[in-house]
Amino acid sequence: MWDNEVIMRLAAVALLVGFLIGKQWERARKRASFRRQFQREGEAFNVAPLRPRLAAVRHDFSHLAHDHAHGIPARKALVAAARRKLSQLPFFQNQAAHS
Repeated sequence: MWDNEVIMRLAAVALLVGFLIGKQWERARKRASFRRQFQREGEAFNVAPLRPRLAAVRHDFSHLAHDHAHGIPARKALVAAARRKLSQLPFFQNQAAHS
C-alpha cells in the first residue's frame, strides 16, 4: 500500500508542476506577443507634423507653458472637489455622530 501512495503523490506533484510550467509558458507567450505589437523595428516615423510645434517650443517655452496652464479658479475647484471626496471617507466622519 505504501508504494502505491508514494506513486500517487509523485504523480500529483508531477501534474501540478506540469500545470504550473504550462501556465508560465502561456504568460510568457502572451507578453512576447504584446511586446511585438509595439516594437516597430525598421519602420520610419514621420516627424514633419511635429516640427512646427517643436520650433515654437524651442523659440519660447515659457509663453507656451503659461498658455497651457490652468488659472487659479480651476485649482480652487479641484481643491474643493478633493475636499468633498475626502470628507466622505469614513476616517474623516465625525465619530460623535456615529456613537
